Amino acid sequence: MSMPGFIPTDEEIAAIVRDLEINDPENANRDYARQQLIRMKLGYRDIGHVDEGLLEKQKEQFKKKPTDSKTDDISD
Repeated sequence: MSMPGFIPTDEEIAAIVRDLEINDPENANRDYARQQLIRMKLGYRDIGHVDEGLLEKQKEQFKKKPTDSKTDDISD
């Protein structure tokens, strides 16, 4: 999987690997992490094409401090 013009950095990949080590140990490797970053980037690009308001809401959620994910529903 690739996305022209988007190259995940070593720092971004390492952060995803750390998350995977906790949440998905079987896939905690650099290649899988890189694929996940590209999938996320493509997904957000698609959201922006379909619903710019939802994309903006997502961006605002990322700016907030982490809280209980059950109470952070962006679909409000």
